[in-house]
Amino acid sequence: MRRNWIGTTSMRLAVGMALIAVLVVALSGLAAPSWQPTRPIEFVAPYAPGGGSDVLARTIASIVEAEKLSPVPLIVVNRVGGGGTVGTTYVAGKRGIPHILLTYISGQVSAPLMAPGAATWRDLTMIARLAIDEELIYVRMDSPYKTIKDIVTAAQQRPGAVTIAGTATGQEDHMVTRLFERAAKIKLRYVPFRSGGEVMAALMGGQVEMAWANPNEAAPQWEAKQVRAIAVARETRLPAMPDVPTFREQGYDVTFKMFRGIAAPPEIPPEAVAFYENMLKRMTESSRWKEGYLKRYMLTDAWMGSKEFTAFVAQQEEVFRRILKELGLIK
Repeated sequence: MRRNWIGTTSMRLAVGMALIAVLVVALSGLAAPSWQPTRPIEFVAPYAPGGGSDVLARTIASIVEAEKLSPVPLIVVNRVGGGGTVGTTYVAGKRGIPHILLTYISGQVSAPLMAPGAATWRDLTMIARLAIDEELIYVRMDSPYKTIKDIVTAAQQRPGAVTIAGTATGQEDHMVTRLFERAAKIKLRYVPFRSGGEVMAALMGGQVEMAWANPNEAAPQWEAKQVRAIAVARETRLPAMPDVPTFREQGYDVTFKMFRGIAAPPEIPPEAVAFYENMLKRMTESSRWKEGYLKRYMLTDAWMGSKEFTAFVAQQEEVFRRILKELGLIK
């Protein structure tokens, strides 16, 4: 009996140890760390220093460091040219490399449509959409235009002569101009400049009658009461500018979503996509982002994860393609 008891006990111990071993293996697998970057992340802003994409990249890098959301720093690098195509194509060429990020905005969707051979969104990995940068028409405070109807009346009287400034040809400001022309059945004279700063300088200098600008681009002139915002291309009024009506309120169905998001090279590991998506989601939940970026620059929170953002960009490409065809910029 004693030998049987000892044998039974030994068997129980063996089974117990085996179960413990299995449990340890299972738990160690669950506790295994997910992918994390192991060297500094090159964060490409494909537009000039001081512009919206540059500000976005540097804001993200600063918040990620302050909130300790990444084990390595994000190093902002400006790779400028071709309406964003130079930097975008550079990142697209880093196939499978997970230590590179790219600021990605609406203009980077439309620009390749006019530049055969340039990288498109299909050559990248969409990580997240972060915000919508609103489009507004501004005039000088001494302008005779007080409403959109005033502008429409002037354009009807002087077809193709009323000037409106914007940044670049075939990008956001140019496309939303076409949407306004279509809705109002008018023709304006679009005058492109290289940057939002140049646009506002042209408006203040009297070179153009009105201008498109994001809220942050016109903030100094707005705060100094040197310019008046006529309308915002948004479904509802901007909370930070409650006195500025939408186009729709004034009878013209004009909305435009100039998005700001983040992309990465193609074919990076799914674990890397998950890491960056989680990092950026946590960042957008911080007060530094909500107060220091969205509220400060009057952007609209517009979070989308990787899959949803990818579908959104594909849809936007088709919208932009139609507009560019109307503008005669592509066939």
